[in-house]
Amino acid sequence: MDRRVKWMTFNADAELLARAQQALGTATATDTINRALAEVVRRDDLHRLVDVIPPDLTPEMVRELRKP
Repeated sequence: MDRRVKWMTFNADAELLARAQQALGTATATDTINRALAEVVRRDDLHRLVDVIPPDLTPEMVRELRKP
């Protein structure tokens, strides 16, 4: 996947950044911010997916949907 990088300068809460680095296991501020942004997008995608899953979905229905 071709990803564009945008050079930015901004202010961040140093304590919050350090806590995020520890939680995410990242080494740099850039890695931490990118990982945190990816996590926010992933969570949003999951929430949107939940909105389209039928409430009565069963394992049998999932198996049927997975068939080619």
